[in-house]
This record gives sequence, C-alpha cells and structure tokens, in this order.
Amino acid sequence: MTRYLVALSLGPVQSMIGAARRTRDLWCGSWLLSEAARAAARVLDERHPDCLIFPRPDRPDGLLPQERPQANISNVLRAEILATDTEAVRTLCNDVKRAAAMRLTELGEQARRRVAVREDVWNAQIDDILECYAAWVPCEADYSEASCRLGATLAARKATRDFSPSRLPASEGLPKSSLDGAFETVLPKDLKRHSARRQLGLSENEQLDALGVMKRLAGDVEQFTAYSRIAADPWIESLDEEQQHELREACEPLVGSQRATRVKGNDGIYSALPYDAQLLFRLEQALEETNEESERRSLGALRERVRSITASRGQPVPYAAILKADGDRMGKFLAKASSAEQSRSISQALHGFASQVRKIVQKHRGHAIYAGGDDVLALVPLTQSIACANELAEQFKASLEPVSSELNVGADERPTLSVGLGIGHFMQPLGALRARAEKAEKLAKGDDTGCPRNALAVVLGVRSGGEHCLRLQWSDSAALEDLEAIADAFHDGKLPSRIAYDLRGIDQRLVWLREDDGCDAKGMREAEVRRLLHRARTVKGYKVAGEERKLIERRIAEQPLAEVADLLIVARWLAARTAAEVGER
Repeated sequence: MTRYLVALSLGPVQSMIGAARRTRDLWCGSWLLSEAARAAARVLDERHPDCLIFPRPDRPDGLLPQERPQANISNVLRAEILATDTEAVRTLCNDVKRAAAMRLTELGEQARRRVAVREDVWNAQIDDILECYAAWVPCEADYSEASCRLGATLAARKATRDFSPSRLPASEGLPKSSLDGAFETVLPKDLKRHSARRQLGLSENEQLDALGVMKRLAGDVEQFTAYSRIAADPWIESLDEEQQHELREACEPLVGSQRATRVKGNDGIYSALPYDAQLLFRLEQALEETNEESERRSLGALRERVRSITASRGQPVPYAAILKADGDRMGKFLAKASSAEQSRSISQALHGFASQVRKIVQKHRGHAIYAGGDDVLALVPLTQSIACANELAEQFKASLEPVSSELNVGADERPTLSVGLGIGHFMQPLGALRARAEKAEKLAKGDDTGCPRNALAVVLGVRSGGEHCLRLQWSDSAALEDLEAIADAFHDGKLPSRIAYDLRGIDQRLVWLREDDGCDAKGMREAEVRRLLHRARTVKGYKVAGEERKLIERRIAEQPLAEVADLLIVARWLAARTAAEVGER
C-alpha cells in the first residue's frame, strides 16, 4: 500500500457564485457549491475514515447535507489516503466527483419541481454545471515537499481544460441567461409574467439557465435575507412594538401575490418585520406597476402605515454594507505544516473560526452568506459594520493562536484577517456592490500599495456621487476609536453634515501650497480648518463643541486633509439610521 496526498477542486466559482443579480443568487450559489463539496468530502471520509485534511469539521455531522450550514465547506478538498496504486486513487476520485454531481442534481430537482422549464434544455445543462478537477501525488517521506508538488499538480490539471461537445438540443435560437449570458434559457416562452416570473424574481424580458433557476428556487427560498432588509434593519429596530406589528399586518397580504418575500432565515432575528423590506423603499413604484385591484388595496394599506410611521421616525436609510474578509499570509502559514496532522490542526482551527462567523455576524444584525476557512462574505447594516468587522478580526486571531504556537510561528508572521466593507445603495446592481466589497478587501490587504496587511478598509459608493475610501490598521486603536467617536457625533447632531465636504473644499483650494516652496503649507491648512470649525454650526445652530473640534484637529495633524474628509464622510454614513441623515429622500 502507498500513501497518497489527494486534492480536488470544485467549481467554477464565477458561475456558481459570482454570476448573481440578487442576494438570493449570491447566497444560494455559495450554498450549492458548499453542498457539492460536502457530498464529495463525505465520500472520502466514508471510504477512508479520518483521511480528510481540508475540510476538518469538529463534529461528526459536519459532512451531512445542511439546509442551514453553520460553516461552509471550501471548494478545495485535500486528503491523505492509502491505496494499492494510482488506478485505485483515480477510481476513488471519480466516485467523489460523481457524488458531488449527484448532490447538485438532487438540489436541481427541487428547483425544477417548482416551475415549468424546457425539459430538453434543462437535461442538457444540468450535468455540465459542475467542474471537478483531481490531482494526487505519492507521499512516503517529506510531507512538505509532497504538499508543494500536489498544489502544483492540481494547478496544472486545472489549466488543462476538457472540452466536450455541446449536448444542447436543436432550437430556434434561445435567449441567454440574464445572470451571465453563458447558457441558454430553460424557461418556456409562455411563462406567466405575474406568477412564475414573480416567483423567480424576474422582469418581463429576463431569462435564466438551469443554474439560475436553482439559485432562485433550490432549498428554502425564505432563509436568505435581502440586501434591502439588512439596510432597513436599524430603522425597523428603532420602531416600537405597535409600529412593527402594524407593518407586519400590512406586509403579510402581499406575500401571496409575491410582492413581498418572507425572511425566516438567520435564526429568525428579523422577526420584527420578517419580510424583504423592499417595499419600504419602492412603494410608489409598486403601486404604479400593478393593475390588480386586490394588490392595489394591500399596497395602499401599507402606504398609509408607512406614511404614518415615517412622519415621526423618518425614512429608513437605503444603504448597507457587503463585508468581505480574507486571511493574511495564509499560504506561508499553511506551508509551516511538516505533517498531515499539523495540516489537520490548521484546518480544524479554520473550521472553528468559520463556525463562529455566522454567530458573530448575526450578533451584529447581519447575515453571513459564506463562511469557509479564512474566507467570509456577509451582509451587515451600516451601524454595526465596523464592530462586526472588528470582532471577526479578533476571533480569527484567537482561533489561530493555539496552532500558531504549536508551529512556533513568530508574532509578526501569524495569520491576521483583513476586512473590506463595500457600502452601496440597495438599488445598485449586486455585481457593482460585490465589486466594491472586493475593492475594499484588496485595499485592506494592501496588495497594490505596499501597506502592511491586517487592516480594515471601507469603500463607500454614494449613489449621487463618487466613491470615498478609508483604510485603517487594526493595530491603530486610536484611529478606530476616533472613527467611532466621529460617527457618534454625527448621529447625535454634534457635527454638521457639511463639515466633511467643507474640509475637502479647503484641501482643493489649497492644493497649490507645497512645503518645498518655502511656506508653511501644513500650518496654513490647519489655520483654515480652525477657522472652519469656529464658524461651523450644528443643525440646531450650536457651535461645534471643543471635544469634537479637538478630535478633528487631531486627525488632521496625523493625516492628509483629503483623507480626513473621507473619514468624516464615511463616518457619517456609518452612523446613519434614517435616509435624512445621509441626505437621501
């Protein structure tokens, strides 16, 4: 018998997860890929008990199918097995691939039973959704060397693409899926607009391929949380019980007509208003779109309730954040393992962190979309986003601390978590929101700037303006405290909303000033800022208090004026509970 290291990679990640226009596409795509990987890992574990290196669940039921997983299974699996020869390994890998494909097909059947589809096109596509690549190397002596060879072999296998002839039946030229335009629609031409199309969340001309239908209908479609519900959560939580009850009563009749979608997932934390909340922002448009009298009555009743509440409470803020996090220096850290047992220890530590992610995000009123290893993707309300990111970073360090000590990893080489927050309006395309979160994560990791990692970055996209960026090191506790204090000052009305833009105006007016011209450019800028702060008035007409003035002056002494302006702009959005607080109507 020979000892082998085996690796399998499932995908493609772009079409499974990246191709998304709605929150449910993003969530369900992650879940589908995780369930396929879970089924693959289960076969490995059953055939060769205790062989798994990645993943390494801490509970026996961690590899069972999960409708609401506590931690996702990564799409890359690794195991250590004993086999007679490479043919036995090949047979095992084929069985593993087959199990993953069968789990995806099973979930596809759940979706197909809920809506009419073109059977011939569906059958042609369903078997081609999942890509699975396998690689293996003998591992008789040096584990580290074998592990490096396995990674290179898997990369080479993935680069060697297989091309099979299309099995798509002859057609009259079907339109492509609206998610990514890769495959033809499986929806029949006569699909009813006001029933099935609304069930799928489609406009009149949008189309879906087999994978797209699965993303909309597989599993429990009520367990995902819409971006609009996350955005509205701080406002909803500020209402009293009677107002929340009134909104629930008004929303419930709209579920039957699929104008509203129930939100039951995330352990029911959104029970105050367990609906997608989109109608809180688009009520007038919904009234214009419908011609059905019963719908108009229900929408009208909801409008009256919303108007009576917003008269005293204001309107909910239409912005939320997509949180994207990734571990720093993980490649070097994984390479520290000199045995399979040490790799398993790392894997268990990462799984332990991933198991805590959903609870942490939930604690901060958000909903985790993906939590696998050191990768995190979640939706969080503005007011809780920084605290959520900070707690995730602390939990990551704590989870990896024991195994770091076991591997004798120095303090400056231990894994940390860089977190990016992409903030945007709920009406922006999901692709743009995801791209902003990815930009924020990249900024946090400092890949293109040479800055040290272990950071928080925020990229705010204002719908009526441009983007504002903020980057802070997790180790800079003073700057993080200042950010929180400034956000509180905006929320409490102690700072005027215009002050950030006035600071930016000073920076632009004095851009011609340079220290090498023999003038005190920094002193002149600080003098202008002091003059601005002296003249500034809050909404109630009061002067800016000395504490807030000192806070801003301290930041200006440590950062360029343009960066301080961005910090203030971002802080204002982070503090917002209502649309009026960010100047939205």
